Amino acid sequence: MADADGMKAVNARVSATWRNLTLLALGQAFWPLFVFVCLFLSAALVGLFDRVEPAIGAVMTLVVFVGSAILLFRGLRRYRPPTRAEASERLDRQSDLRPLTSLADRPADPTRGAQRLWASHRARLMAELKNLRPPSLSAAWKALDPFLLRAILPLAVVAFAVLASSQAPGRVLRALSPDYGALVGADDMVVEAWITPPEHTGRAPIFLKPGLEGVRVPKGSEVTLRTEAPSAPRLVLKGKKRHSQAFVATPDGAYEAKAKVMEDTRLSVDWWGERAAWKLLASPDDPPTARFVAIPSIGTQDRIEFTWGATDDYGVKTLELAISLREPNPAAPAAEDRVSVPLPGVTPTEGADTVQLDLTRHRWAGLPVNVRLIATDGAGQEGTSETVPFILPEKLFLEPVARVAQEVRVTVLREPREYAEQPTNEQALQQDALNTNAANRLATAPPDVQKAALMLDAVTLHGERYMPDIAAFLTFRTAEGILRAAGSKAEADAIDPLLWALALKSEYGSSADALRRLEAARRALEQALRDGASEEEIKRRMEAFRDAANNYLAAKMAEAMANGLDAPPSNEDGQAAAGGPNLGGQDFEDMLQALQDLTETGATDQARQLLSDITNMLQNLEFQKGSGSGKGMPGMPGQNADNEDEPLPPEEQELTDAMKRLSDILREQRELNDDTLAQERGERPSQGSEQPGEGAEPGEQAGTQPGQQPGGAEPGGDQQAGNGSQPGDTPGAGAGEGDQADTDQAGTGPGSRPSNETLAERQARLGELVEKFAREQGLGETGVPGENALEGHVDSDALADIRDAQRRAQGALEQGNERAAAREQERATQLLSDQSSSLASTLDAMREARTGDRSAGDSTDPLGRNANGGGNNGDNVNIPDAGERQRAKDILDELRRRYNDADDEEEREYLRRLLERF
Repeated sequence: MADADGMKAVNARVSATWRNLTLLALGQAFWPLFVFVCLFLSAALVGLFDRVEPAIGAVMTLVVFVGSAILLFRGLRRYRPPTRAEASERLDRQSDLRPLTSLADRPADPTRGAQRLWASHRARLMAELKNLRPPSLSAAWKALDPFLLRAILPLAVVAFAVLASSQAPGRVLRALSPDYGALVGADDMVVEAWITPPEHTGRAPIFLKPGLEGVRVPKGSEVTLRTEAPSAPRLVLKGKKRHSQAFVATPDGAYEAKAKVMEDTRLSVDWWGERAAWKLLASPDDPPTARFVAIPSIGTQDRIEFTWGATDDYGVKTLELAISLREPNPAAPAAEDRVSVPLPGVTPTEGADTVQLDLTRHRWAGLPVNVRLIATDGAGQEGTSETVPFILPEKLFLEPVARVAQEVRVTVLREPREYAEQPTNEQALQQDALNTNAANRLATAPPDVQKAALMLDAVTLHGERYMPDIAAFLTFRTAEGILRAAGSKAEADAIDPLLWALALKSEYGSSADALRRLEAARRALEQALRDGASEEEIKRRMEAFRDAANNYLAAKMAEAMANGLDAPPSNEDGQAAAGGPNLGGQDFEDMLQALQDLTETGATDQARQLLSDITNMLQNLEFQKGSGSGKGMPGMPGQNADNEDEPLPPEEQELTDAMKRLSDILREQRELNDDTLAQERGERPSQGSEQPGEGAEPGEQAGTQPGQQPGGAEPGGDQQAGNGSQPGDTPGAGAGEGDQADTDQAGTGPGSRPSNETLAERQARLGELVEKFAREQGLGETGVPGENALEGHVDSDALADIRDAQRRAQGALEQGNERAAAREQERATQLLSDQSSSLASTLDAMREARTGDRSAGDSTDPLGRNANGGGNNGDNVNIPDAGERQRAKDILDELRRRYNDADDEEEREYLRRLLERF
């Protein structure tokens, strides 16, 4: 047992000696490589490779790799590993007894005495083994490493690693993998990258700068990268999957790559290493939502009316009303029609509006249906509202011809089935053969189309004898011919516009055609405003709408006169509206001009609202038959609502005359304001602002009837105003004719100003008219009530404010400050308009108290204006004044100028998007 323990100790000492010899052999073979690697690691940890140029760093790393390979190769050649025999010999050499070698001997004499002697010798050897120690080899190490670099260098590496802290792995990694592309000039390569969001988002392009991380972009954006390099780089996209693609050469010698960003993606450009990289975060595009705020109901003129609401993160592109039959035809159970719903603006992110849709022409008009809203965003995603049951309104046709046309029309349109295939007849292809199948196309038509053809055949049987309107008879025969010649359902549906036009003409007369043109022009203009069409296209459609409106007015006037209207009603501006383009007077022209200004300045929401108001006003136009005295329409100023031959009470007549005078002053003040704005822009004041008849005989204007009062008074009304007053009446009554004539003869009244007046002189003359108006109503020059003032009817403070604004405007014009003058003129115009509205309300209350008719105050003329003589001040329609419209034009011109002068590409892109939107 003791011998076994001793041998274990001997083996341990031999192993330790072998390890020391092996370490020394490694040191002798790889000592240069060890020093070289330690120096490299120290340089890397202190950041030396990060501080030098990329090309120098790449060369240094290459030198390290090449040098390390050479030293490693030399070390492998020089390395001689020691054996255990060498270790035993080195250990055994320490004792003269050579215990390790002696223990391996065996006694030659087997006698007992020899054995005792060997045992004694063995014990002595075992005791000598305890004195053996592994050699230190210090002399060899000192000769190999006299400066103890084997300890200093590792300690230095550890110290530098501690100082570098968390940056140590990165520094070493960058030192081991430098930018080798810098050796061929890749470090000078510039990568330009930008993100183009989807068009429906309305967002500007995003330019990616180097080093940006976590850039959030809309889902579906397109990234474009462009660079110049000796060869094509590669674009690497790392999302859920890795994808790479090569750049494509462009005609100008550069390289370009494009990709879609549909998820969170890391973008990198590789060419001899990573040249650029960005982390892009894709924002999801949620589908839109749509809802009924108010469920559909039947509104005016058989229109479907409802209030909708819709939202989307980037804007709703289209909104449609989906219509399906509650009890569908078995042949088409999934049939659904979609009707476009106008949106208040271009792709609103959140909107709500009340709309009226004319669906009386729809094929399912009069049937129970289910309706729902479908909102679509720019990405094509749809959001659907709840389904609401409804009965589509249908137009009521009373004329027999119109009813027949409508019945035949819906019979064809409601048929969902297609024509059957024509049977082939090979004999018909022979010469002189008759293709009877092709000649009888109606036999392959669906049942309802055949039924409609039979209905038309029955209606037109000897129709030339019994139909008073030969045009209706020919229309029916034409529709029957279309059905017999049709070879498909689409061809059969061509009878729709033909029969619909016949039904409208038979039921409503010739003005229906003009109304259709007006509605078509309105839809075209509204579509252009909603879609952001070009300025030229909007201008063209605006002119079409203006022509359609004037044609519709002319048609309604002609129809009214044919029905017994004695003479065209005169408007309050003094222009005879004989069915011509000026029907409605200056107020209607102002509405059209304001609409045109709004379209030109990009105020699409206001333009669409005004367009809707004008269209509704025209559609509600109704003329009434007069009494034969040329008074025009009942309810106009100067008429008694109860008895047209009975004069108005003195107080009402006085208010009526005051309102007429105030309306004339208001109109000329507006014209002066427009001319001031024109002069401020450097334009010549419009000569069109001069009233017709300038230079004519006093008291008589061009376009007025003999005896008609300038300013728009009716002949009959003037007789009541001037002759109906008695000597004892209140002063001011009856002044509407005599005083006005005196004013015109003096050349100072509205409508007869000298043509060579300056703007300041015109403003001074208007101020004198206001002072004269105040004196005629029993007020002092400064607005102090006199003895005969109409208490509570004419606001003296308002007149004083008007005169003060006019004086300020006159002073500004004399000093050449048109901008300040325009502001004061706008203030005077607004005060005059408010005073006119106040007098109109007072007159309405008087009439209601006298007649007991609450509708007296709501009487309107054919254009929807107040028919109480006060003139229309634009309260019913929101029309921005001329100053606001001009400022909008100036802003638009400034945007265009800055766009043309801008040098920065981002600024130009921003201005371009502004111009596209406005």
